[in-house]
Amino acid sequence: MKHFKNIRFFLFMLIGPCLTQYGVAQKKEVVLTKGMVITHSVTVKKQVYHFEGSDSLSTAPITIQGKNIVIDFNGATIEGSSDIENPDKFKGAGVIIKSGGVITIKNLTVKGFKVGLMAKGVNSLTIEKCDFSYNYRQHLNSTRDREDLADWQSYHHNENDEWLRYGAGIYLRNCNYFQVNTTTIINGQCGLMLTNCNDGIVAGNNFSFNSGLGIGMYRSSRNNIGRNNIDWNVRGFSDGVYYRGQDSAGILVFEQCNNNIFNGNSVTHSGDGFFLWAGQSTMDNGLGGCNDNVLYRNDFSYAPTNGVELTFSRNWVVDNIIHGCWHGVWGGFSYNSVFSGNRFAGNMSGIAIEHGMNNTIDSNSFDNNKVDIELWSNPKMAKTYGYLQKRDTRSVNYQINKNTFTNTKKAFNINHTDSLEIADNILAGDNMPAQKFDSTVTHVTYVAGNKQLFIPLKSDIFGDHGKPAQPKTLPYEHPKGRKYIMMNEWGPYNFSYPIAWWQKTDSAGKMHFDMVGPAGEWKIVTTKGVSQPSATSGKFPGELTVQKDATGLTDIDIEFEYAGGAVTSPFGVKYEAGKSYTFHYREFAIPYNWQMKWFAFDDTNDPLKHVAEFKKLIAATPVKTTEGKELHNVFGKNFGKNIARQKIATVSTTEIDVPEATYKIGISASELVKLYVDDKLLIENWDPAKLKNDEDNHKDGTIHLKGKHTIRIEQAQYGDYGMLNLVVGKM
Repeated sequence: MKHFKNIRFFLFMLIGPCLTQYGVAQKKEVVLTKGMVITHSVTVKKQVYHFEGSDSLSTAPITIQGKNIVIDFNGATIEGSSDIENPDKFKGAGVIIKSGGVITIKNLTVKGFKVGLMAKGVNSLTIEKCDFSYNYRQHLNSTRDREDLADWQSYHHNENDEWLRYGAGIYLRNCNYFQVNTTTIINGQCGLMLTNCNDGIVAGNNFSFNSGLGIGMYRSSRNNIGRNNIDWNVRGFSDGVYYRGQDSAGILVFEQCNNNIFNGNSVTHSGDGFFLWAGQSTMDNGLGGCNDNVLYRNDFSYAPTNGVELTFSRNWVVDNIIHGCWHGVWGGFSYNSVFSGNRFAGNMSGIAIEHGMNNTIDSNSFDNNKVDIELWSNPKMAKTYGYLQKRDTRSVNYQINKNTFTNTKKAFNINHTDSLEIADNILAGDNMPAQKFDSTVTHVTYVAGNKQLFIPLKSDIFGDHGKPAQPKTLPYEHPKGRKYIMMNEWGPYNFSYPIAWWQKTDSAGKMHFDMVGPAGEWKIVTTKGVSQPSATSGKFPGELTVQKDATGLTDIDIEFEYAGGAVTSPFGVKYEAGKSYTFHYREFAIPYNWQMKWFAFDDTNDPLKHVAEFKKLIAATPVKTTEGKELHNVFGKNFGKNIARQKIATVSTTEIDVPEATYKIGISASELVKLYVDDKLLIENWDPAKLKNDEDNHKDGTIHLKGKHTIRIEQAQYGDYGMLNLVVGKM
């Protein structure tokens, strides 16, 4: 027996190193601790780690620095805030990569932070098979029936990391030769954000259902973005009511981003599918731009605004699908650009270019657009920017060849444009007849023959065996179309949980709902504020109607129970298939009768410089008085009528009668605003220095109320950008 033990020991000593070499031996796993600094290759023990985020983005629970290291998080999850239903309060970064290079991060989940992972100055960084979903996102103030302008975003500057105020799943700065592969970022505000990041690869990821951007790029060039799902990155949309987009986009390319390739991506149902702007430096000095980017074989359909927006730059848009947008392509001031082989269908406008020059529109198909090609310029345009002063911005020199027009209402809408070459276009199966343009369109030539286009794909990196990849598309059965952009207070609905989606309330008070969600069954558990349901249970998808109670105050709560497939809640909580899941339709609305008094001020009674005189002004006789039920309508529909649009003030009052509860009151105003309840100041936003971004024009307050109260709102503005919205909800 002793001899046998020695043999076993001998075999272990002999084979053990071989097992380790081939990965069979058990690896030692490290347990994460808050404040840990990782400097060498490790495998992390798989578990959930709860680390509260810091008030500063300069520190994180986990810091990584080093060279030539691989950190396998092995499926571990780092959770920040436990207050998951208030993602606008998330703070800090989950992981910071502080220094080094040739670093690989894989199999990591981070959620509940302002930024999931941040790296600056780290070259050859690889992030793969990670999940940075359910991090920061703003609370949206726009509703189904009205837009709140405080929800607009601005990405025009990022020299000082201004983008970080919107959070991110991944934020990279000065990271060249990076790779982000097979990684998921959903249900945040911004997915992957790149600044001064060059020569990278972003492939096979899912950056969808975010309320701001899927991918944002700033001063980033020579990157390859391919085979990604970048769908439903949107805000500022209510089907049939407003479709502004509020500068949301699937892919945003701002400020001197050149020679990037975007190939085979699905970029649908986003504010803009692709949004490119040359940058402030180009607007100031007329130089540079975002040039020589190639958009090839992507799907940019169902954007509330533009499938592709390209401005003040030179680019290629080739073989893309662009259906169901306001504009398929908006190409303001595009020059030396090529639009070839694209499929435009069901858009308000297929291609729209103002002040474009030396552009080619070749071999595209246009089907059932309201207008197919629009080209124009404004001869009286004020040259306020350096770009307009230093560059030729006429609408001139177009080649429009070999395009096919089907079910067209208007093939061309062209004015104030010079030098058009039109050849071999097909209308409804016949040769395109000669078009008649007005006198503002000059030097139109109809010729035979076409030029061969060269598409400058530097490498077919996303294809197989040298062939470019086909565009990644949504599954056939997945809902498609702008009516499926269904916005809630935190962003776009993502189809992973059941909802009762309100469609309309008719004149008789009957409320109509679509029951939307994973396959399964629903039943009504309790109701408040409604009666007479058309059914007490049903299947998804389905429909439901209820009768709204005939009362002045709307206080509705319909509780449903779902049974069926697996569910992921709006805040990322997972429920196994077959497990009961509770969801609600809630609506609260107070009836108002607003009286709004309008005043004009000047330097003698300025609201900031001469406070006492301003108080006398708004206590005196107004220039006019308006009344109405909704504050934003009373203000918006009367703004600038019989009174100047600048240097105005308003005082609005109403009485309310509400059930006892704690209420959240929000006010959005163009500039200065104060809100009083029963003459007690609740909200003050009266400092112009603090109004740097659109979101700064909104402020919230909380108060406990019962019964009758008076609300008074004092508002003043110097500029002519008008907005005044009030939101009151029960907490």
